Amino acid sequence: MARALKTPSTLAEALRLAADLAERNEKLEKELKELQSSQYPEVLQSKHILELMGWSRPTLTFAANDPTFPHLDGSRKKGDGIRCLKWEFYEWLKSRG
Repeated sequence: MARALKTPSTLAEALRLAADLAERNEKLEKELKELQSSQYPEVLQSKHILELMGWSRPTLTFAANDPTFPHLDGSRKKGDGIRCLKWEFYEWLKSRG
């Protein structure tokens, strides 16, 4: 999920990168605050994550295939529901930065 950043070669590129990162960080902080203060259960299911993050099902599937995704059941098989603890999902989002 994390993407490699190209090292800026000019001041303008560095400023644009800094602005983009600040904007992304602001959006992520908003999502994280919403998650923390939400009335969602402690164990999030697929439907909760889709609703909370505004993701499509393929986006959630892609995220869940990340080896660092905090599955509640580590032996999850294709087609099984996705479940994770809310605080672990919160920490995972923060680590993606």
